[in-house]
Amino acid sequence: MSEEKLLWSEEFNQGTGSAPDPKIWGRDLGDGTSHGIPGWGNNELQVYTDQNAFVNADGHLELEAKKVTDGSQGDAYYGPVQWTSARLVTKNKLHFLYGRIVIRAKVPAGVGLWPAFWMLGDTMDSQGWPLAGEIDIMEWVGKAPLEALGTLHGPGYFGDHGCGGKLVFDESLAGQWHEFSINWAPGHISWFVDDKEYFSAKPESVAPNEWVYDHPFYLLLNLAVGGNLGGPLDPEIPESNKLLVDYIRLYEYQGFGEIIAK
Repeated sequence: MSEEKLLWSEEFNQGTGSAPDPKIWGRDLGDGTSHGIPGWGNNELQVYTDQNAFVNADGHLELEAKKVTDGSQGDAYYGPVQWTSARLVTKNKLHFLYGRIVIRAKVPAGVGLWPAFWMLGDTMDSQGWPLAGEIDIMEWVGKAPLEALGTLHGPGYFGDHGCGGKLVFDESLAGQWHEFSINWAPGHISWFVDDKEYFSAKPESVAPNEWVYDHPFYLLLNLAVGGNLGGPLDPEIPESNKLLVDYIRLYEYQGFGEIIAK
């Protein structure tokens, strides 16, 4: 796919061991209880910390889901913490309106893992979910290793009833670099993996419900464990599992694309 003008990029070149750039990334911490949604609303097992995301020697961001066996992380909503991981968010730092949004990432193999790159509407604090809107640019679950998922969640179509599609590969996506992206313009969003379009949506796609994607959104990047979509864990899953990210970029698309600094 021919690229239009590059408007913004995060290349993760801060240096080995560095935390994600705090001017761009904040953190969601804990098990969701402080947000009123224990298990992050999905019965997930991981507790998010500020220790599980850093830049490695190859210039890639690592988000690590790490098994806890010694009781060192205290308790979660379900009892002693079993897993820690990371969830990064650009809320109140950088918000985005339209454009081509791209992530080059390598997902980890493992039944029960659930990495995602997604967006929430900037009206979350006033309207809540799903009225503010959610755009899932990339979701992948270890129990369905051939499938890349892209979904919209909004009023009347959310959770298991989201508006979305999937691209099915001949071999697992895990352990291989892929580019996941959306083209986002007023009244239209399309999803791609490695420049292959597999789903698109317009207001009529969610009718008679409301289309809630023509306002700014912020980015989220996380590696979840278990939960409603991730499903039960493979008992043999490794104790350390890493989602790797090479870059995240915003390009102009059909003349649209805006970064809103907060």
